[in-house]
Amino acid sequence: MNIVKKRSMEQLSLDMANASALVKLTCGVTNNATWLIMGNAHDAIKSHPRYKHEVKRLFKQAFEEFKKNERTLLYSRENRMFHVADMLPEERKRYGDITDAQYFEYWQGLGTKAYMESKKWVSSLENKYRLSLDRHGVQNSLPLSKVMAAQACIELSCSMYDDVIATCISNYNVPYKFINGLFKPFSLRNVSPVWYKAMCALDPSVEAYMLEDDEEKNIELGIIQLQEVWGNPQLMYDSMLDTVKDFEDIFRTKGENKKSQKEIREMIKYVEKYD
Repeated sequence: MNIVKKRSMEQLSLDMANASALVKLTCGVTNNATWLIMGNAHDAIKSHPRYKHEVKRLFKQAFEEFKKNERTLLYSRENRMFHVADMLPEERKRYGDITDAQYFEYWQGLGTKAYMESKKWVSSLENKYRLSLDRHGVQNSLPLSKVMAAQACIELSCSMYDDVIATCISNYNVPYKFINGLFKPFSLRNVSPVWYKAMCALDPSVEAYMLEDDEEKNIELGIIQLQEVWGNPQLMYDSMLDTVKDFEDIFRTKGENKKSQKEIREMIKYVEKYD
């Protein structure tokens, strides 16, 4: 913590603003894409014979854990991540008379592009789980495979949160406890065990069978491929660009919106040049 104390408050505020932008971009892509994947998996299991009573309650609890994080991000009185009044002046002037909730919805939009761009990879991962379930004689493999893929996506989001926190520690020379304390609500670590518990309640055999080596490698490859898609700076900036276009109304003027689009396109060109 001494490192933080020795730094001027002005420099620390600037560093944390930059760290916040990086965390918001990364988790805006991963968390919000994962939310859509969880929703699709949940829709698929409604026809499952065990989807009732306690199983329904557990899945509801998993979604509530996710929403609890979002409420913390939006309404917490400390470490406010989406409080418009806390924006740096040069950032605030871009936007019109918007509410915190509108700013938060704008951030949530980052997941839409990522979700659409990664659908085929998610479908591939679901299929890998389905083939494994069929091989082990597990019934209702299709809806169950979607739940298992969603679990993998939740875990991947957690892993990518850990990675971006490590990047912030390296870039801005701050202790883990300090920076994780700021951004912890972006982590889905609290969602993962609840979803897993619901998944095992849906079909206890998920917890019982052991993957063969080839199955494990195949599924691991699918997760790595998805991580490469979500972690691609090109996708992240494309997601930003699409979101800026979709949320034109939150900008103070059309000119500010166009300016933001131009800046993002310049980032995309930079990434393409040095990729």
